[in-house]
Amino acid sequence: MSELRFDDITPIEEKIHIGGGEYILREMSGDAAVKYDNARLNRYEYQDGKLTKIRDLADMEPLLVSLCLFMEDGKTPVSEATIRAWPCRVQKALHERAKQINDMDQKDKDGGDSPPKSSPGDTVVG
Repeated sequence: MSELRFDDITPIEEKIHIGGGEYILREMSGDAAVKYDNARLNRYEYQDGKLTKIRDLADMEPLLVSLCLFMEDGKTPVSEATIRAWPCRVQKALHERAKQINDMDQKDKDGGDSPPKSSPGDTVVG
């Protein structure tokens, strides 16, 4: 087995221009990734091990962007409310780019927004 090595742990960043402002789109921290995954998983309801309901899945787009987008100073996050106020084309483009820099397209074709095959907590053997 090959050794895992992360000599440079600097998050991926890129400048984004929206309107007259400059922003930084940054790879999520481990903490932000956990918040995103928990929010995603909490949208699914299961009964007897079967998916019965999906709530507010579209809310995941602005949430992901809000966990990755910062003001020009690189420290101040852009609020989810601000992102929701921007035109849909801006939000969708930011969402797609956030999925790319967080390597979400590799996990799942739709960015990991598909429900798990079994309910959380189930043990799948096979």
